[in-house]
Amino acid sequence: METVFNEIQHSVKNWWTSLLLGIVYIIVALWLMFSPVSSYIALSIIFSVSMLFSGILEIIFAISNKKGVPSWGWYVVGGIIDLILGIYLIAYPMVSMEVIPFIIAFWLMFRGFSSTGYSIDLKRYGTRDWGWYMAFGILAILCSLLILWQPAIGALYAVYMISFTFLIIGLFRVMLSFELKNLHKRK
Repeated sequence: METVFNEIQHSVKNWWTSLLLGIVYIIVALWLMFSPVSSYIALSIIFSVSMLFSGILEIIFAISNKKGVPSWGWYVVGGIIDLILGIYLIAYPMVSMEVIPFIIAFWLMFRGFSSTGYSIDLKRYGTRDWGWYMAFGILAILCSLLILWQPAIGALYAVYMISFTFLIIGLFRVMLSFELKNLHKRK
């Protein structure tokens, strides 16, 4: 299976979408950490909106790199999944409050496995810091498993776990954006 890093012959277009997405995740994570009591109700709205924006940005990235990225279809699929989840959660906020730990856990698991796959590709291309990308992916997977294992611990625990995992995904996306920007220089 070919990925975004295979046969890059020019700079990846719209690398900044990953940077923007990472910054959004980091801001949401910090907000959740500093106001956990009021966060759970707002979490469903924030999460829904961030999923919606995540889907839109991922689709933009995939379509704009259609000719340069052989696996652009996988990015479209991930974007469509995020977009559909975002729309659904915005339409039904009470449902999202009840099932948000499960939705987030499966979403984080998908993103964690994606991140570990990206790190393996970066290793093949000689990126020196590929291990950090792998660590972020593994941390996201572990956090998703913890959320699935103990969903009834309570809203406070969920808020802190979610904020921590948003921070992990945000840092990964920021690092990935700069790696995509500079990858063509190492060819």
